[in-house]
Amino acid sequence: EEEKRFRATLDRGLELLEDEFGRMQGAGTKVVPGKAVFTLYDTFGFPVDLTRTIAEERSFEVDEAGFEAEMKAAAERSRFVGSDQEAVSTIYKELASELGATRFLGYDGRGTEAIGTVRGLVVDGVRTAEATAGMKVGVILDQTCFYAESGGQIGDTGEMACSSDGWVRVDNTTKPAGDMFVHHGEVTAGRISVGDRVKLRVDDDRREQIRANHSATHLLQLALKQVLGNHVAQKGSLVAPDRLRFDFSHFSPMTAEQIRDVEDRVNAEIRKNLDSQIDVLPIEAARQRGAVAMFGEKYGDTVRIVQIGGESLEFCGGTHVRRAGDIGLFKILSESGVAQGVRRIEAVTGVGAMAYLRRLEDELGHAGERLRAQPFEVASRVEGLQGSLRALEKEVDKLKQRLASGAGGRDLLGEVVTIKGIKVLAASTEVDDVKVLRETGDTLRDKLGSGVLLLAGVGGPDKVALIAMVTKDLTGKVHAGKLLGAVAEALGGRGGGKPDMAQGGGKDASRVPEALDVARRWVEDHA
Repeated sequence: EEEKRFRATLDRGLELLEDEFGRMQGAGTKVVPGKAVFTLYDTFGFPVDLTRTIAEERSFEVDEAGFEAEMKAAAERSRFVGSDQEAVSTIYKELASELGATRFLGYDGRGTEAIGTVRGLVVDGVRTAEATAGMKVGVILDQTCFYAESGGQIGDTGEMACSSDGWVRVDNTTKPAGDMFVHHGEVTAGRISVGDRVKLRVDDDRREQIRANHSATHLLQLALKQVLGNHVAQKGSLVAPDRLRFDFSHFSPMTAEQIRDVEDRVNAEIRKNLDSQIDVLPIEAARQRGAVAMFGEKYGDTVRIVQIGGESLEFCGGTHVRRAGDIGLFKILSESGVAQGVRRIEAVTGVGAMAYLRRLEDELGHAGERLRAQPFEVASRVEGLQGSLRALEKEVDKLKQRLASGAGGRDLLGEVVTIKGIKVLAASTEVDDVKVLRETGDTLRDKLGSGVLLLAGVGGPDKVALIAMVTKDLTGKVHAGKLLGAVAEALGGRGGGKPDMAQGGGKDASRVPEALDVARRWVEDHA
């Protein structure tokens, strides 16, 4: 079904693209507008790389700069919603224009400690010269070891100690405008002022977990291409300390075997424990080396490429492990669809993977204790219990049917009356299971040979199940659905069905005797 939807998306996209080609030919241009490419991608889900390929085959070009501008504008629209956020956005844009880019030191060595100078402060959307204890603050420095949220990797957290005896807890780091980093947090003691020298300390354990998860996404993309094919392309990602999420192009759910294969390939690269290789190259040189870029991302003349393991090579500005073995362990938690032609994998690594496995172990151990079985015997023990349960359910159904049909001294067939030459059985029972009532009705109908049957199963003061049956020879005279509808109405409920069989329910068990009389009178009036 998902593949059909993806094919429909392609067909619709191709139709719209052909219309665009026609307009371009009429206008005498050979460049597909960036806005048209973005609309195909954003509104209709048409893959951008496919637009580019088709355009090249038809001797057209894609307005890459225009497309990137549309993507950036869309990101800005989603980032800033509401007048307050727009005001904050304007402040940061003004600061970025004045202060320029922040120098990032987090690539050097462990990169979790550094010294910087405060160049700007923002409190409640307003630029200020200082912030004091208890204030939420955005801090802009000349240089920092805190990674700012980008490329799917979330921002660093930590703390900064100020030369004016102030302390700031950093809760997040972002790049709201250009390459200017903003450290968002709270002044926990003293004050922080523009011009202060601050000692920065990133939460190292958290950074290490983020590194592991980010490097794992690179190995994951490589493994997906190897298992599913080269059509796989990154469509989005989230790299957090506790998990990773990777969205990719593929038109059908992965099989359990494919998921296991991908997982095994990633862990095989981790066990090789090869050094990570990081280079900064001219963009064309990076492409010639085969580095994978995410389409839609804007790159400068020089780019940073990261090689994790033996084969994964990608454009990337994030933080990564020094050796593949630092990832520790890779475990896929789930694989699901998020849009037409886009799948999502969620996974954990290292400490997170161990925590997940420990939780599984604890849950399995607890189940084993309850079942009095060893962990690897739990599945077979559950299967055995399910078999026993099914057998007991069948036995219960038989007992209910016996009860409904008069076992225990009551002969329901003895309650049959003849109305206008038609045998009519309208009776109540304490069994409200519709399945059992139907089976009981089948048995009684067969014993009647020819007749009308209505059973009311009372399950409580406000619960009555109803079954009506009419033998084939009488359906021209009595309609089971209409009969049951009249009875259900008398009980404050509803129901209906076919001429020979109907079912429904009522809400007032105290009126069952009256409802059974309604059934008999209805047959007398309509037969």
